[in-house]
Amino acid sequence: MLFEKKKPVSEAKPLEEFGTNELEATMQLKGRTIEKTVVPEPGKTILQHAKDHEIDWQHMCKRGTCARCRCQVLVGAEFLEEPTEAEHRRLDPEEFDDGFRLGCQTVVKMPGKIIAQNKTYF
Repeated sequence: MLFEKKKPVSEAKPLEEFGTNELEATMQLKGRTIEKTVVPEPGKTILQHAKDHEIDWQHMCKRGTCARCRCQVLVGAEFLEEPTEAEHRRLDPEEFDDGFRLGCQTVVKMPGKIIAQNKTYF
């Protein structure tokens, strides 16, 4: 048949039957010039995700001292591990209030929708 009649919404399959749901786990990473949406992997840092997917995320030390990987988590902070001691030493309390974290220290705790943008100081 060339044109198929659409099913009414009431007859449509629920999203769960397709293996998806409204809270599908995605991680949107915004580097300096590259932005990609990837699947978040628990146990990996935001910086590791960016590097694995060739996103131009600034970084130097990977220890939490240089803060070039500083980012702002716009959505999904609840899916990330608590800030590390290195982050508490490097970032001000006001920065945490505004959603800032260090990409090299911020570990994905569980899948969920996460949006983070690299925002270095300089």
